[in-house]
Amino acid sequence: MDHRVWAKGPKALCVDMHVHSSYSDAPGNTLETIINKCRENNVGAAICDHNEIRGSVLLTESRRVLSIPAIEVGTSERLEFIAYFREAAALEEFYRKEVEPHKCSRFYAKLDRSFSELIPAAKEHGALVCLPHPFGPSYKNVNFGRKRKAALFNPDLFSNIDLIETTNGHLPDSRNYRAYMLSELFDKSVSAGSDAHRPTEIGNVYLRFDKIMDSKGVFDHLLAPKKVGIAKPYRVVRFAKTARNAAPRHLHLFFSRKHQQRWMSKYGESAVTGHAEA
Repeated sequence: MDHRVWAKGPKALCVDMHVHSSYSDAPGNTLETIINKCRENNVGAAICDHNEIRGSVLLTESRRVLSIPAIEVGTSERLEFIAYFREAAALEEFYRKEVEPHKCSRFYAKLDRSFSELIPAAKEHGALVCLPHPFGPSYKNVNFGRKRKAALFNPDLFSNIDLIETTNGHLPDSRNYRAYMLSELFDKSVSAGSDAHRPTEIGNVYLRFDKIMDSKGVFDHLLAPKKVGIAKPYRVVRFAKTARNAAPRHLHLFFSRKHQQRWMSKYGESAVTGHAEA
C-alpha cells in the first residue's frame, strides 16, 4: 500500500467494536496478538477493557492497525457501557478524572460510582456511549433489577446513549435480535463486536462501513447507517471456553493482594508492563 495512505494512520473497512486485552480479563489477547489477528482478518479494533485503558491507548499509539480509543465502564450497579472516543487523549482524560479514582480493588467490571453519573460524564468528554449486550446473562441484562431498569430508561439518561450493541459474539441470535429491536424502538444507531476474550474470537463480529477510513473517520461515521458482519456464528461451546478463560483472571484479582496493587496503581506508572503480564 502507498505509504502516503498510511501517513495519517492505518485504515480499515471493518472494525470489531468490542475486544478485550491482557490488561484486564483476556490474558491471551496481548497487544501483539491483537495486532496480528486484526491484520489476518483485515479489521480494525476497539479495545474495550473493563475500567482500564492501557491496552486501548497502546494499540492506538502503535499505529499498526486501526484503533478506536475505548473503555468498557462498569458502574456501582454493575451496569456496563462502552465509551468510544475520537482521540486517545480524550479517553485518557476521562479515565483519570472519572474512572481511576473510583476503581474497586477486587473487581474489574465495577466502580464505586453510579451509571447516572458516569454516562453523562463520558458525554461531557466527547464520547459516543454504547449499551453493550443489553440482553446478556445475569447482571449484563438491562432487566436485571427493577430500580436499575427504571433509572436506565429515564428519558434524561437514556438520551445520552448513542449506540446499542445489536450483535455480540457471545450471545445467541435470539438475544441479539432483542437488542436490535431495542435499537429500533428507541431509534438508536447500532454497534457490533466479538467481545473477544480469546485470540480466535477477534474479528468474528464487526461493523462494515461503506468506504475505507482512518480511526477518526470511523468515529465520525458511527452514528451513520452501516452493516453488521459475522465471520463465525455463536456457539455455546465457544462461549463456555471464553468464560473458563476469563474467570480465573477475575478470581485472581479478587484474592491476590499483589494483583490488586497492580490493578489500583496510577495510570502511567511503571507497573504497566507488570499488569499486562500478570
